[in-house]
Order: sequence, then structure tokens, then C-alpha cells
Amino acid sequence: MTKISAILPLKTRGRHYADNIGRCDILFSSLRHFTTPDTFARFVLVVPHDEIEAVKGYAKAWSDFPLEIVDESEHLAIFNEFSQRHQIRGWHRQQIIKLYAPALIDTEYFLVFDPDCFATHPFTADTLVIDGKALTHYLPRTTESRFWRDSAKLLDQDPHLDRDGLWWTPTILSRTLCLHLQRRLEEQYKTDWRRVLLSHYTLDWTEYTLYWLNAEREGLLERYHARPGPGQRTLHAAESVWYVDMMQDWDARRHFALESDGLFAVVQSNTHISPQQVVEKLSPYFPITLQPYKRDKAFALRVAELYSAVVRRAFKGVRKLFGR
Repeated sequence: MTKISAILPLKTRGRHYADNIGRCDILFSSLRHFTTPDTFARFVLVVPHDEIEAVKGYAKAWSDFPLEIVDESEHLAIFNEFSQRHQIRGWHRQQIIKLYAPALIDTEYFLVFDPDCFATHPFTADTLVIDGKALTHYLPRTTESRFWRDSAKLLDQDPHLDRDGLWWTPTILSRTLCLHLQRRLEEQYKTDWRRVLLSHYTLDWTEYTLYWLNAEREGLLERYHARPGPGQRTLHAAESVWYVDMMQDWDARRHFALESDGLFAVVQSNTHISPQQVVEKLSPYFPITLQPYKRDKAFALRVAELYSAVVRRAFKGVRKLFGR
């Protein structure tokens, strides 16, 4: 039986993360309904060291899946080299974790999740890996051109903005292509690939654009990735909730209709739409149980995160001013 792995960076404290346990309850409820835990060879949660014990308690609700809870500090101690808060963006931190997945999984392909994703149609590993290639959702690179430009700058190559590229989470990555990207960065910069990415925190690189651009340069995309064929659904619903003002008119029914094309949808976590509101929209289509959880949204942590964002923005402005 074909299996696929999954990786989910999970943080539960801070201004964007306080409801992530509730979001995970929705995600795992949807996976339980639309596939089975046996689809996954391994389902890895990567968690900050000081949140490990709490997450282990909450994760009992998802223990029918082959979960492995990984202490971030045991694998990514390199984060400690960048001790100033503005040097490590939470957004970049989770992207590095996703690219690190080959050290944590054994299968060639792995699904990348965030807590704010959920499944909308039945699938198996054979739905996701077709003829040895990962089912891939494509969109024009001009949709988020700055990510492609900044990643291309880091890799010293053309972003080819006239082409299509890989879309965001959830997506399926190749273990082999992740390792190729790691090697490319280390050969180009003569240091650990994670250090390369962490030291370029003023660039809006992303894990997917780096991964795709490097695989494209090596001529490997068609060997590992494929568009959906006739009658096959793509990964992403045509419409997800990316902004808070979209929620009021959001008709979740469209995601679950037989004619809808996406296997997954998203209610973006930084909208701060509560899991309870999402459950109200989704519960007619699959059973969801939200467990009680502590919302850790400490004021000091929020201030520190806002400070970091302001400092990074200032550094980015200086970089652009001097064309660096």
C-alpha cells in the first residue's frame, strides 16, 4: 500500500498562534473523515521546546494518526545563533522546518500542512502521488511575484515570472528535491543551508519558491511533479478565506460540492477568525470536536513580535534603498 508522510510545524503561543490547537482539531477531524490515518507513514509535528509538554497533552486527541512529536531544539539548535528576536521570523522559521523534513521522514513525498488547512474531499496516498509524481497545484508566479524575485535573488538566477509555479500550503514536496536545494545553498554560500536562509531574513524568500526554482534549474520538475489529469482534483480549492472580511460571505458548501475541484482549503490563521466560527461553517460537512485548550496570547510576547516585525521592516527598507 502506497503511503505518504506529513509535516506540520506547530506553535501555540503568540499573536497568530493562540488558537492553533483548535485549528489542528479541525484539520485532523477533516483528515479522519476524508481519508484514514493509514494514509500516512508518519505525521510529524515540530514544536518549540517550551511547548512540547502541552502539545503532547493536546495531541492525544489525534493519536489515531502515526504522530511523532519532534522537539525543535533537538534538530534546529542553529536557530540559537540568531539571538536577536528580529532575526528569526516566525514565518521563516516554519519554512525552514518544512525544508528540513527529509531528516524526519523516510518516504519520497510528504504533505506539508499548517494548522489552518482542512480537507474537503476523499483522498488516499494514490490520489496524491500519481505515477510516481506529486499532485501539484500551479498558479502564475505573478500572483506573488515578490517571493519569486527574492528567492531567485538568493539563488542567483532568473525568477521567470512569465511561468507558472508551485502554490502554497498544503502542498506535496519531494524529499530528493529538498535535499538538492539544501546542497545547492551550501555549495553557493559555503555554510549550512539553514544559516544561509536565517541570515537573509530581510528577503521575502519562501520555501516553495526556493524549492521550485532550484528544481527548475536542475531540470527535475517534470520527474517529480505533475498537474492533475482529466477527472482528477487539484490540491487547492478555487477559493479559500485569506482575509477576515471574506468570512461573512464565505459559502463553505462550495468546497464540498461534487463538482468542486480542490482537495483542501484554508481559513488563514492571521485573520484571527476563531476555530469556533470555522466549525460553525464546516460542521454540516464532517464531524468536528474541539477540545478545551489554553489560549496563550501573552501581552509581552505580542509586543516582542510586533517590535521584531517593525525592526525587520526597517532593515528591508534600508536594503531596498541601497539596492542590496
